[in-house]
Amino acid sequence: MKNKTYILILLTSTAVIYGFSFNRIRNKNKPTSSAAEQTKAIVTAANEFLNSLTADQRKTVQFEFLRPKVATPTQFNMAGMRRGPGGPPNGRPPMNGDTSRRPPRDGRNQGPEGGNGKLSGGRPASGEQYGKAVWSNFPVSITMRPGIEMGSLNTKQRAAATHLLQLLLSAKGYEKVQQIMGSDQALADARTDFVAGKDHYLIAVFGTPNNTNPWMVEFGGHHLGLNVIIAGAHGALTPTLTGAQPAVYTSGGKTVRVLAQENDKAFDLLNALNEEERKKAILNYHVGDLVLGPGHDGQAIVPEGLKASEMTVKQKEMLLSLIAEWAGIINNAYQKERLAEQRETINETYFAWSGPATHAPGRNGTAYYRIQGPSVIIEFAPQGTNGDLDNHVHTIYRDPANEYGSAYTTQ
Repeated sequence: MKNKTYILILLTSTAVIYGFSFNRIRNKNKPTSSAAEQTKAIVTAANEFLNSLTADQRKTVQFEFLRPKVATPTQFNMAGMRRGPGGPPNGRPPMNGDTSRRPPRDGRNQGPEGGNGKLSGGRPASGEQYGKAVWSNFPVSITMRPGIEMGSLNTKQRAAATHLLQLLLSAKGYEKVQQIMGSDQALADARTDFVAGKDHYLIAVFGTPNNTNPWMVEFGGHHLGLNVIIAGAHGALTPTLTGAQPAVYTSGGKTVRVLAQENDKAFDLLNALNEEERKKAILNYHVGDLVLGPGHDGQAIVPEGLKASEMTVKQKEMLLSLIAEWAGIINNAYQKERLAEQRETINETYFAWSGPATHAPGRNGTAYYRIQGPSVIIEFAPQGTNGDLDNHVHTIYRDPANEYGSAYTTQ
C-alpha cells in the first residue's frame, strides 16, 4: 500500500477541526455528588501515602504541579543506564516499532514522529515531559521518571500506594494495569536485557492533594504511563499510554492476554461494517506505529476513516464500548462525565483502520486503528520488534480538549 502524508497542525482549539465549542458540552455534563465524594477519598488516600514516606522518600515523590502550555518530547539519556540481568551489550535501547514502515508526517521529515521517531535534531524521543512529570513506553532503565519505585516501598507504604491507585482507577482499570505489569514481570523472569518487573513501576504526586484545585498522580513504567488529574469533582486520565510485551503470557497457571478487549471489540466493529462502510474506514496506506504517541502534545492530524454519523445505532454503541476500554480505566465516579461526553459527540467521531481484517483466536491482531473525535484520540499500534506484531502493542489515549486537565483551569 502506498504511503500517505499526514497533515500536521498545531492544536490550538478543537473548533479548528470540528467547528463547535467544546466547553458547552463539558459544562452540560456536570459531575455528580459521588464524584466529589470520590475526590475526598482520593485526597485522604494520597495524604496517607505521602505521610507514610520518610522525609528523603517524599522528596523523590512529591513535586510542584507546573502547568506548561505544551508538553515536550524527552531525549534518551544513556548515561548511568541501569541494566537487566543480561545487560545490553552495546547500551542501545530496544527499537519501538517498525520505523521502516512509518509514513512521514509532513513530507519533510521534520517534527517528532510517533514512538521511535526523530526530533528536529535527529535524536530519538523517548517520552513526554509535562512540567516535572515524565511518561514513556520505554523501560525505566532507559527513560527516567520522577517518583519512587514500588519495589523501594516497605509493606505499609506499598499498601498505601496500592490503595491510592485502586481509588483513582476502576476495578477493571486496576486489573488492566496489573496485567500490563504482569507482562513486564514475564520479561523480567525471562532475564531480559533491561530493567523490568512489577517492582520497577513508579508513583509520583504533583501538587498538594486537595478537594478544589488541580493536582496530579502519575504512575508508570515500561508500557504504562497513567496521568490522573484531579480537580474538585472532576478527574481526567489523559494522556495515558498502555501497552504490553508479551501481550500473551502465563501467570499462576493461567493464560493472560493483555489489552484483549481493545483488540477484540475493534475487530467486532470492523466486522459489523458493510462493504461501503469498510471502504471508508480502511485507510489506503500502512500505519506502522503511533502517530500521536509520547512527545506529541499539542499536535493533531486531520480525522480520517468512517465518521460515526454514517454508522447505525448498533455500530455507534460498539464504538462507544470500544472507547470505554480507555475512558473506563479511571474510577466509575469520574468516568460517568467522560462517557457522557463521548456519547454527546459520537457523531463527530471517526474510526480508521490499517492492516489485516482478521486475527488468530486467543491472540491480538496485527492491525493499527485510530479513533478520533472532538475530545478523544485513541491509537492501537502493534509493534514490529522481534517480528511479533501480535505479541507487542502500544496504545495512546488523549483528549485534545483536556490534556493534563487543561480544561479544568478555565472553568
